[in-house]
Amino acid sequence: MSAGGPSAQTVGSVTFFDSEISNTHVGIATSYGSDPSSVTNGSLILENVQFTNVPTAVQGGNGATALAGGSLTVSAWGQGHEYTPNGPNDLKGTFTAASRPGSLVNAGKFYARSKPQYGDQPSSNFVSARSSGAKGDGTTDDTQALQNAINTAASQNKILYLDHGDYKVTSTITISAGAKIVGETYSVILAAGSYFSSQSSPQVVLEIGKSGATGSVELSDFIVATQGATAGAILLEYNLVSPSGTPSGLWDVHTRIGGFAGSDLQVAQCVKNPSSTSVNNNCIAAFMSMHITKGSTGLYMENTWVRPRPFLPHHHLLTFPY
Repeated sequence: MSAGGPSAQTVGSVTFFDSEISNTHVGIATSYGSDPSSVTNGSLILENVQFTNVPTAVQGGNGATALAGGSLTVSAWGQGHEYTPNGPNDLKGTFTAASRPGSLVNAGKFYARSKPQYGDQPSSNFVSARSSGAKGDGTTDDTQALQNAINTAASQNKILYLDHGDYKVTSTITISAGAKIVGETYSVILAAGSYFSSQSSPQVVLEIGKSGATGSVELSDFIVATQGATAGAILLEYNLVSPSGTPSGLWDVHTRIGGFAGSDLQVAQCVKNPSSTSVNNNCIAAFMSMHITKGSTGLYMENTWVRPRPFLPHHHLLTFPY
């Protein structure tokens, strides 16, 4: 966080929690100055961070000590701007940590679970979507082939490998409890066609469990997107009742609505016209990015972006365990 120095800080903000720093002269080096700042660059929040044999926990601009170290646990400390409730006011010091709902906590820390890598699994434990008949070429209707591959992998307790490509689907794909799916460099499930066109009767693209079903899934490294006039598309719907000990996990599973090559939702098809009040129905690209249904439980999401606009991979953490 010291890049750029006090006059040109290049780091916006960092939140650091439920962590340990040991045996180093400086825990976190920043360029945040001692005077009130008009910008938020260099903002830092520490919450439940343990320092062991660290003389300077946080170093500020020009090498000044912002937070003395040693061996201690910091409940909540920050530098930056605060709104209590109005502001901005300058914050540099301790504050009262936010209350953590019990459903989000495990052994005193926010629940966290690393993305599965499956490096310990032999190749025989994987089912390839393409070897199962799906084309992934963005043109062929892969609905049935992809559904068959998902069902086969789940029934055999194997992992579906979604080979890199664009898998066009024209009706709902259902992922049952117990399924494990991993994409190859952001494979795309691409919803298209009249089935997804009605705003008054929206349809789900990727259904994660039937309503009321129990169990959990592991999904990672793929995108759900739309092509053309799909005003009734609900890209993701989560229905599972997953137990607290083994929640469902979504890692790097994203929605992408319009603005990318092959979406038929770019400037050539959907020119911006701010002087007009008419709506081009062919450019209504989705009904909803994600629907987490009432009664569903046990969902953990990490680095999952559910939004319009072109998707750009970015190291970002978003967690919603329910």
